[in-house]
Amino acid sequence: MILADMKDYRNGYRKHYCTYLELKQNNMSVRSRRLLLTYCVECGLKYLLLDNWHESNPEKIIKNKKDKRNKIITSHNLEIILKELGQAGVFVFPQMTTVHKDTVIAENFHELCRYGIRIEKRDEEKESQYERELQKIAKWIGEEV
Repeated sequence: MILADMKDYRNGYRKHYCTYLELKQNNMSVRSRRLLLTYCVECGLKYLLLDNWHESNPEKIIKNKKDKRNKIITSHNLEIILKELGQAGVFVFPQMTTVHKDTVIAENFHELCRYGIRIEKRDEEKESQYERELQKIAKWIGEEV
């Protein structure tokens, strides 16, 4: 993991969110826009983590494997990050199944989008639900940043 500080996370949130909104407005590249939204939310949540922890730079946390915050700041699991921010259960991510029978959860949704993995036909609406949850989180982050 390369180091990003609060400023980087805030900039990542803003830039990814603006690009996501443009893609959504033009109804373009559904998977790419969802990937951007996922990264937008991850950046924004990590910004909020550092703010809550009163740390502008997570370098000490990342280097200290014994620090419980290490697993949170280095995680892609949005549910773990949301829990740390006191938002457990506020945002609900549906589980989906890929055509390869893998389960898609908050921790690996970005992989689904990044690799263009197909999901089971019965779960197509869940992918849209997931995007709506990410939109809610992005808006909440915008109120906090």
